[in-house]
Amino acid sequence: MQDEFVSTETQTTANDQSVFIEIDALQPNPLQPRGQILPDTLLELAESIREHGILEPLVVAKTPAGYQIIAGERRWRASKLAGLERVPVVIRETSPRGMLEMAIVENVQRVDLNPLERAQAYRKLMDDFSLSAVDIAQRVGKSGSYISNTLRLLELPDALKDGLLVGQISEGHAKSLCGLDNVAQMIQAYKVILKNNLGVRATEELVRRIKAQEGVKPKNVREYVHSPLVEKIENDLTEKLECKVRLSKSSRKINLHLTLRNEEQLNAIYHKLLD
Repeated sequence: MQDEFVSTETQTTANDQSVFIEIDALQPNPLQPRGQILPDTLLELAESIREHGILEPLVVAKTPAGYQIIAGERRWRASKLAGLERVPVVIRETSPRGMLEMAIVENVQRVDLNPLERAQAYRKLMDDFSLSAVDIAQRVGKSGSYISNTLRLLELPDALKDGLLVGQISEGHAKSLCGLDNVAQMIQAYKVILKNNLGVRATEELVRRIKAQEGVKPKNVREYVHSPLVEKIENDLTEKLECKVRLSKSSRKINLHLTLRNEEQLNAIYHKLLD
């Protein structure tokens, strides 16, 4: 039987056939990885929709709670401002897990998420669905190291997160600063970046100098044998265990160093090693 909210009118997109649905029948996705949607951007999009219509259908899921938006919440909100009564949608059959995964993939592909929202979305996949960095990488078309480095942005102090959100530093700056293990050092470097308007390359050099002053070698200078095998082992273990892994060598032994965020991560690694 035809759903009372869904029109029989259809249109064909590049990959799917869409139908029109009443705009008030749609709900935002409670698992939406996007954070704040700025009103100014909605006004601009609403004006474009009034003039050109919705160029790409929303992606929605039919759930027991109703039709929930997987991708296209900005277009939905802007369409309301534009006075539309119906919007084109592609309806997917999926689970709550599938909704979150699809929302992340759709939104990351559109580069609409800021770096911290992206990192929070990856963290949610890890925490709620026990996905590894490699699992997430396969879903979003990135490398495991990219996912791991993006997740490290969540460990930045609030001042640096704010600077990233407002555009005082770029994602490249922030990832370079993640190479400093000490919060005080991060703040110190952040102030130098702002004062001297440093680029990403200059920031990387600044991080190397700060670490050298503390008597710590940069991360890409190995204490152990300089070999592709050692680097591969470190990278593979970092992705598998989802924490920073480093090999070092003393006169009598080889050390494996794991840097963990909390006891929950320690417990997760413990169970992985026992499996």
